[in-house]
Amino acid sequence: MKKNILLATFLFAATLSGAAQESALTVTAYKNRVLEYSQQIKQSAAQRVAVLEAMRVAKTAFLPKIDFSGNMQYRINDLGMAFGETSIPMRNESYELQAGIVQPLYAGGNIHNSYKAAQVKTAIAEQAETLTVDNIIYTADVSYWSTAASKEMYEVMCQYVDIIESLAAVLTDRFEDGLISRTDLLQVQARLKEAEIQKTNAYKGYQLALQSLNVLMGQAPLDPVMIADSITMYQSLPLKVGNDVAFQNRPEFKIADLNIQYQERQVKLAKGKYNPSVSIGFKETWGTQMLNIDGSTRFNSVAFASVSIPLLRWGARFKESNAQKAVLLSQKYERQITEDAISKELANAWTNLTENTKLIEMANASVSISEDNLDINTFSYNEGKLPILDVLTAQITWVQSYSNLVQTWLQQKLSLADYKKAMGTR
Repeated sequence: MKKNILLATFLFAATLSGAAQESALTVTAYKNRVLEYSQQIKQSAAQRVAVLEAMRVAKTAFLPKIDFSGNMQYRINDLGMAFGETSIPMRNESYELQAGIVQPLYAGGNIHNSYKAAQVKTAIAEQAETLTVDNIIYTADVSYWSTAASKEMYEVMCQYVDIIESLAAVLTDRFEDGLISRTDLLQVQARLKEAEIQKTNAYKGYQLALQSLNVLMGQAPLDPVMIADSITMYQSLPLKVGNDVAFQNRPEFKIADLNIQYQERQVKLAKGKYNPSVSIGFKETWGTQMLNIDGSTRFNSVAFASVSIPLLRWGARFKESNAQKAVLLSQKYERQITEDAISKELANAWTNLTENTKLIEMANASVSISEDNLDINTFSYNEGKLPILDVLTAQITWVQSYSNLVQTWLQQKLSLADYKKAMGTR
């Protein structure tokens, strides 16, 4: 019975391990899964389609409009036409069907500018979708490497607990043999409890990070998943680029530029409302005659031309045009603000990337020193040359140096993601 229980436990653990291995994700695979699932990207794509359809609607204004209408009326009171003493009764009901086609020839530039404005709106929507994709990739990068750092930190705390447990086991044996005081043992046991608390907190942080990782790619928070890339994995660093490259790549700058183009169309539309308009058309009507005596019907064909010339609007044209020009000037200022923000973001990201990369070497050196210090102090204590406090201090220095190393690697990974985002690359 006991053997069966052990076998079942082993198979269950192996199943979980296999599931986790199947779910192991590199950072590239994870970003692809996030992009595939992202509801924000799908929402942005739907908004782009809506704007695209609006542009297609605007294009139809160039084409002739064909309308069909009909009406019927029944006069309740009887009515006749009097010719002297003779009265001719008229029919109470009358009806009419009408089909017409109208072709605008000139609409003050409104049709053309409305269509061009719709094209610019479509381009803005495309850049907005690109911006959403860039933001999602950046978010996925941050989520993945934060989880990798949490995993590494948990493993460091596990090792930290093991180190103190080993020392506590040795001190317990020595205390039982009467070789050390109870004070030394109590100090180590207290440090062990603190380390176990830190380990538990690190595990909690790791699990919460895994849950956020899952949600971002559309999985249930508690689904088993394992990240394949370590926080200490080396990634090739990009070359330093100038502001012009970032401006060409960044959708924020393109949107700011397109907003200016859109507003220029709005200025023309404001003026176009007060320009003359010309259209031609043809109508075909069938129904009862205007004087419906016998209910007979006939066709009536009409060709027409229409001209509308606004003459006096009390300065509305100039006022509305000036209002739109003010908005245009505001958009130009907004583009300059965007340029400045991108320039600053690019410079800051490059500085952070280069400096954080340098810090990794320093953090590695600190870890090496703290390991040697812990080994020497532990050995010296065992030889009776140092008090237990020096060993405990060396343990704290060891875990702090490893924590700093993990954080340094995390900052380097995040600064790399920041720089890629600032450059407008993925």
